[in-house]
Amino acid sequence: MGKVVAAGYATVQAGITALAKESLEGYADYEQLVGGVETLFGSGGQSLEEYAKTVGKTVDEVRDEYNSLMKAQKTVLSNADKAYKTAGMSANEYMETVTSFSASLIQSLNGDTEAAAEKANQAITDMSDNANKMGTSMESIQNAYQGFAKQNYTMLDNLKLGYGGTQEEMKRLLADAKAISGIEYDISS
Repeated sequence: MGKVVAAGYATVQAGITALAKESLEGYADYEQLVGGVETLFGSGGQSLEEYAKTVGKTVDEVRDEYNSLMKAQKTVLSNADKAYKTAGMSANEYMETVTSFSASLIQSLNGDTEAAAEKANQAITDMSDNANKMGTSMESIQNAYQGFAKQNYTMLDNLKLGYGGTQEEMKRLLADAKAISGIEYDISS
């Protein structure tokens, strides 16, 4: 009986240890991903004064830019917190996905991080919808979107929407999407 209790205790202890390790690793990943969001959408975790010094301007000269960066950062982090509802993914998965294509997205929007935060959220919601409706793997969708951010449309056909992997087919997709939604889509972003 003592051996059975000891074995049970050892099993429980191993499970608790594994769970604690996994939780710690998940939190470490979360912290690292938040740092990536702060770097790409925010001020890199800097105060207004530190940011002004980094860019070689006065606080008054960078105040609006800094506030815009902080708003974009807050938007991305808020969207990450809600991602389990809106996109069926964890906050970590959301931030990992956003940061994987955000540099190209921000560049295509001439540095407008607020617009990039909104468009990134729309892209992730669209990715999730595609995965759920078409059965496409999220990894394939992420790879396609990363290509789109670089004006590479060869993986458009991976989305299983009936469009080939060319720029002309992407333009056709955007025209069809406009006809459905009434929203004007810009291929450059």
